[in-house]
Amino acid sequence: MEQWEYDLRDDIFNAFLSNNRKAATFLIEDLIGKKSGGLFYRYRPLDMAELSCIRFDQIYFCRAIRFDSHAADESWIRFKSYVSCFTDRKNSLHMWSDYANEAHGMCLEYSYEDIVGFAEENELLFSPVRYSNETLPVKDQVSSFMSMMNKPLYESDEAEWRLWKIDLHSSDIGKLMASIHPRKIILGHNADPDSYLIEELEEIAMEKDIELIQPALRV
Repeated sequence: MEQWEYDLRDDIFNAFLSNNRKAATFLIEDLIGKKSGGLFYRYRPLDMAELSCIRFDQIYFCRAIRFDSHAADESWIRFKSYVSCFTDRKNSLHMWSDYANEAHGMCLEYSYEDIVGFAEENELLFSPVRYSNETLPVKDQVSSFMSMMNKPLYESDEAEWRLWKIDLHSSDIGKLMASIHPRKIILGHNADPDSYLIEELEEIAMEKDIELIQPALRV
């Protein structure tokens, strides 16, 4: 990641921190224009749970306290917050390895337009993660919420974006939200072509008019 992107992600983070949604949106669109061209990716294992999400136009959200090992605090906000992760990096060796089961899985491609519509429908925020080794002082509800969007520099290779929300009335360990589906599905080069999961995925892709690409990047 180049320095300009670190700086722009930091500006977006600070805009949200100051409750300036208009400025944050403007800066996000600037970053997208310079970086991803409006395409985002989720590297996933190939299993029945993921196939079900695609079939029913869903994304799984994890409660933040379950996976965020860099939390500045463990306040009630973290217990009531739900997050789903994306990246603007296509064909990332690191992501294929860590999140798509050593390229036995798949990469789902989404458009910014679809993500924004989905976010509005479900009262979510969509923003890039800020990468910094500085600990964010947690002084109020907003800074506690924004601490979920701050990760250490050594993880910046993931170029992560997050969909996130607070649900004060939920105590679920995770939740499924609809409705959105990927525009493309890219299979990992280690995916078993004879697996019944591939056959199931092909049927779903045909039903949903999703482009299915096989194989993916050679790693």
